[in-house]
Amino acid sequence: MYRLSTAQLAQSFDRKLQMESVLPDPLEDFKGNFDIETGQVPNGHTMFVDMKGQRQRTLVVTRPVAGGIQGRTVQLGNEVDQDALETLCYANDFSNAITTETYGIDANEKSFYGFLEKVQPQLSLWHGEKRGRYKREALLERYSNNLTVAPQSLTARWNENIYVVNAGTTQPAYNVTNATYEENIGDAMVAAGITSAATLSVAVLNRLLYWARVTKKIEPMANGRYVLLVPSRQALPLKDPSSSTSIAGVFKDSHVMEAAQNSFNCYLGTWANAFDIFEDPRAPVVDLTGSNGSYALASIYKDAGTSDGRTSTSGTVSDVGFILGKGALIEAEYEPLHFKDEDQNYQKIKGIGAFHGCGWTRRVYDNTASPTTTYVQQSSGIFLCASLGVTL
Repeated sequence: MYRLSTAQLAQSFDRKLQMESVLPDPLEDFKGNFDIETGQVPNGHTMFVDMKGQRQRTLVVTRPVAGGIQGRTVQLGNEVDQDALETLCYANDFSNAITTETYGIDANEKSFYGFLEKVQPQLSLWHGEKRGRYKREALLERYSNNLTVAPQSLTARWNENIYVVNAGTTQPAYNVTNATYEENIGDAMVAAGITSAATLSVAVLNRLLYWARVTKKIEPMANGRYVLLVPSRQALPLKDPSSSTSIAGVFKDSHVMEAAQNSFNCYLGTWANAFDIFEDPRAPVVDLTGSNGSYALASIYKDAGTSDGRTSTSGTVSDVGFILGKGALIEAEYEPLHFKDEDQNYQKIKGIGAFHGCGWTRRVYDNTASPTTTYVQQSSGIFLCASLGVTL
């Protein structure tokens, strides 16, 4: 139970209780949902497939038809079959709670600052930060972390579309065996090196666009563009107006004006009418350890509150950026966020809890009973950049 220190006891000159600030989350600005059944989208940035009210559901995608005949060949007996792949979306519980006191000397001391009134706002802030982490986990590792524990107990899998900046033709080939895929990613990270050439620039943006649009065929948003979430470390060189390799250097005046007038959080500008670029202060990092033949990857995220392990790495570290197309994430929810109270010790001790039954899944279609190399993932991609130090 939290107790005030002597220095925090009621002081008449300052009774305003402040809340510590947290990092902004650009993902919270994108509220539009893509309706998988009707294909309708309410706005340009529609990266979530909404499955509210459902704990589990199967989505199915049909595959393009190949084959066909020409000339006098009889069509009868040369028909082709329809083919389809599926994806399952899931949900699970997650919650947090705070205990405080409703009466007595300790409650009286804290009432001066309004501690009790701050409980629900604190839990709401925690919930929003947790949602942000879960979304990034699903984009990078297929499932939000609350889906990897009982009773769902799903296995995380790296995004099928990964581009390593400066790796050239040594881009990681997807493999259904996650360990093999990790090895391929590790090979690409080592080939890229820890150098400025492995960070973002205008030239890299152009290559990313070709890779997303032509190589991976990622479907853009309803406005015809992709959302590009750029880690803050990578956003620094892009915003440098003195650099000819930055978007600020190429479009000094127009870029600054566009960024200033845009209402979205962390917006940096639109590149080539194809990337809506946003700085992501909460971008995870990937830590590569081991050696050739036995590489291991670990993902590290900014969590709720002061928890941030992104600097506690021991290997080759890459910043993680996201290319988001239409319906990149599936959000399943069987129980909306709600708050519950629990009283103990003659109602002196009050526990206030926040509870939510939901989960996030990357939209990838395959044989979910036994994943194969035949998959359809055309809604998101990951790019890895060398994590270099920042000079302040």
